Amino acid sequence: MNVLQSGTGAASAPLDNATIGVDMSLPLAASVASLPGRAKVAIAFLIRDSDAALVVDSGRIVAGMTGNAHYPAPVPALADVVAARNAYVAAVNAVKNGSLATVARRQLRAQLVAQLRSLALYVQQNCNGDAVILLGSGYPAQKAHQPTSLLPAPVNLRLARGTISGQLKARCNKVPKAGSYQWRYATAAAPTAWTQLDPTLAASIMLSGLVRGTDYLVQVRAVGTRGPGDWSDASMLMVV
Repeated sequence: MNVLQSGTGAASAPLDNATIGVDMSLPLAASVASLPGRAKVAIAFLIRDSDAALVVDSGRIVAGMTGNAHYPAPVPALADVVAARNAYVAAVNAVKNGSLATVARRQLRAQLVAQLRSLALYVQQNCNGDAVILLGSGYPAQKAHQPTSLLPAPVNLRLARGTISGQLKARCNKVPKAGSYQWRYATAAAPTAWTQLDPTLAASIMLSGLVRGTDYLVQVRAVGTRGPGDWSDASMLMVV
């Protein structure tokens, strides 16, 4: 049974922030508040991501870099990144109890993180500080500040199989002052092709009509008076 609840991923080697000019104290962001020509790649997610979240983020980067005219000759080669990601995803999907399986998964994660760290340097050098070009790579950009009026990302997102085949039950901790919750899901094979669902008032939802034998990623965000906040870390579970 291939099951992964959102836990913390294994720590990798320290990132070389000085090399690519990244301030790890700044939060990850899907948009950038830097001045034009001064956008910088954010790579803190390489350490902070759970296994499921790294599957999503690395898939977004592969999709963004594939055929991207702004990055004609990636270093390392995109094929090497894809190979490292495929090996890591296979290890995550085949997760088993035991120290040997855990060590193997952590080693494959470290190899993927090393590839993504090197690729971030290439992106930084070739985007010329242009935020649009940078974000087109699939990497996030640093952000000067986080809006205090938006609600934080929900935490402790967990998944369970429903009583009927093709169902997943998702739930998270309640977020204070949240009026509703937005949910989205994607398959691990296509982690950027999200299906967004109608908001729910409760901090839970039942997903139905899913394909058996498929690993699904789920995220949630809280919606307040100023709009939706950040998406949570992803959780992943195979549907039976």
